[in-house]
Amino acid sequence: MAGLDEILNAVADGTRRAIVQRLAHGPATTGQLAELAPMSRPAVSQHIKVLQEAGLLRTTLAGRHRWHQLDTGALAAVENWARRTAQIARAAPELRLPEPPDKEQP
Repeated sequence: MAGLDEILNAVADGTRRAIVQRLAHGPATTGQLAELAPMSRPAVSQHIKVLQEAGLLRTTLAGRHRWHQLDTGALAAVENWARRTAQIARAAPELRLPEPPDKEQP
């Protein structure tokens, strides 16, 4: 599986996030994914390639169609990182900047 940086870079693009969101609902063909945004099939294929290289999706050939589905392992890596980071931030309130005083208080 790709590293966290590669996964996050892959989903930094709005079109690729839309593809991931669509695939969260189930497998789709390249043609179905191309309907998400006004772009050529080669452009969609390039986005799919980036997501594959990041380990976010798998592709299966069935007849003349390429079916794509999410690989939740990469998503779990992002989820775990976000959860750990949030836990650390919540556990260390003394490291936060103090709240600014109210403007009404002298």
